[in-house]
Amino acid sequence: MGIFSNLVGLGKKKAVSETKIKISDEINIMEAINAHILWKIRLEKYLDGTSEENLDPTVICRDDQCKLGKWIHGPALKYFHDDDETLKVLRSDHAHFHVTAAKVVTSVQQNNNAAAEAIMDGEYTKASRKVVHGLTALSKHVHA
Repeated sequence: MGIFSNLVGLGKKKAVSETKIKISDEINIMEAINAHILWKIRLEKYLDGTSEENLDPTVICRDDQCKLGKWIHGPALKYFHDDDETLKVLRSDHAHFHVTAAKVVTSVQQNNNAAAEAIMDGEYTKASRKVVHGLTALSKHVHA
């Protein structure tokens, strides 16, 4: 019985390793973390008037437009089921991040920089941290 259990356990380890390799072929967690960290710089430049970007809050608020969003709403479902807590929390936090970033842009466009700064200092910072935390949790499924 012990030998059989060990063989079954080895098969499970191999399956997990193969899944981790496939995930890392599709999404680079560090790139996703960096992309979301760079949003702060983009928004700060937009807020202080030094950005050359034309940011559209109707696009920014959509969490399925960036590389990570496309992955968590599509291919990630091969590895995680809708009831998987790691993916569920990341999807929710990622959606909130995009809505919050859009609020900053909307406030700037309405010439309400005080509101934009308040969002950046509070809700945006919290939302950004949650996405980075979620990506870090997800990385446990990618790296051995």
